[in-house]
Order: sequence, then structure tokens, then C-alpha cells
Amino acid sequence: MLAHALVGVAQGASLSRQPAPGGNVARLIVGPGSWLRATLLELASSGERDYILRGGIMEFDSTGPLHVLWTRLGVEEPGGTLVLAARKPESGLLLVDVTFHADVTRAPLEIVFKQVSRLTVTYDEVANITLIGVLGAVASRLDGNVWAVVRVPGNACGLSAANSECIQNDCEHSVVYMKTYVSENSEDSHIIIRKISRKI
Repeated sequence: MLAHALVGVAQGASLSRQPAPGGNVARLIVGPGSWLRATLLELASSGERDYILRGGIMEFDSTGPLHVLWTRLGVEEPGGTLVLAARKPESGLLLVDVTFHADVTRAPLEIVFKQVSRLTVTYDEVANITLIGVLGAVASRLDGNVWAVVRVPGNACGLSAANSECIQNDCEHSVVYMKTYVSENSEDSHIIIRKISRKI
């Protein structure tokens, strides 16, 4: 039941940037060679939830029990990495909206889920949204170490009937593609995505 509620949040939450006090959009820029880390507790206590990735590393930590938050990450240059740190004994939930700059068409983003060897990805063709992580999975298949979901416009992982499982969504005409990735020779899951401008 909680999983269904969270899927609704993930699918319905706004992809637009929220203005900071004063009407301006506040953004922290993570450039080449830099590594910025934020916990859920820090995100909850500050108004800063909008980041720009320009080739650096952005890491989120699950510390912050009882917090359910979402943040935005705009990719402007290739070579950046989004890291979701290992789940803590008491962790909150995080939704990360990833968007690619309008001028960026070939900027890959590496997404790393630490200490997660099994990761589920879903693509909803009606909403045209890819969910990577806990909120995209059927409740019985959830990986206990996943505490966050990454949401990307478009079919970021190229899922289709040919390479994934089709499941019926709540809407009669909606099809959801689902695929589980199992990491080999690593305790972490690594996925590389790029800007997708059209549906499958």
C-alpha cells in the first residue's frame, strides 16, 4: 500500500524547479573534480534542493529517518555521477528528479546505488517517465537496500516489450515496462543514462 502511494508521488511530483525565497531559483553547481554530499536531514533543514551537475559527483545520504523528500538534479555537462549512498538502519526516502539541459544531447550520467546488487527500473509509456529504484518496483520485489528513486523524463533505459516485462498500470491503456538489473562482480549497481527526447 505504501509502495502504491509512493509511486503516485513519484509520478505526480512536479518536474519544475521551485523558487527560493525572493522568487529566484537557487542552485548549487557541482563542477569537474568536486564531490558534494548531502543527507536527507540536511536537505530537510535547508531550502536548497536544486543542483546542477557539470561533471562532478553529487552524493545523497539516507540519514534522516521519517523524511520523505524530493530534489532536482540538472545535468549540463558529460562525465557527472549521481551516488545514492548505502542505506542506513533508519533512513528516509528520496525522489531525485533528473533533467538534462536543453542543449545537452550526449551527456551521459552515471547513477550508482551503493550496496544494492539488484535494482528495478520501470518505464511508463503514457507518462513518458523512467523510474530507477524502489518506487518503480512491485512491492514483493523491492530490494531492502534501496531507499531512493531516480525519475527521468523519457525512456532513459530503452525498455520495451522485447527486453523487459510488461505490466498493466491502473489505467486500462497504460503499459509499464519493468526490468531488474543484477550487478556482477560488485556490491553496487551502476546505470548510465543519457537524454532521451522521444518515446519508444
